[in-house]
Amino acid sequence: MMRIPALCAAVLLTGCATTPPPLTPASPASPDAPEGARTPRKTSLGADAATRKTAALLSAAQKEQAHWDAYGPVSGNPDEEPKADAKPEMKHDHP
Repeated sequence: MMRIPALCAAVLLTGCATTPPPLTPASPASPDAPEGARTPRKTSLGADAATRKTAALLSAAQKEQAHWDAYGPVSGNPDEEPKADAKPEMKHDHP
């Protein structure tokens, strides 16, 4: 049973003891290898028609939201806004 781990360790150490093959100048891992050609990339981050339409819709929604936020947290038309000094009536069920 002890022979299997010892054999594995011996195989691993033998692999580390051998020298790797030399790198040729044409190998990409070699420090003497020529640098790759640089080609200018076209940007893929340009806005297409769907992106422009979405941005226009979101901009319109943001303007509408800003208009509604100016009137506070009310539902309905801004004309139906309750007066700031009006207090709600409190009703109690007990006598």
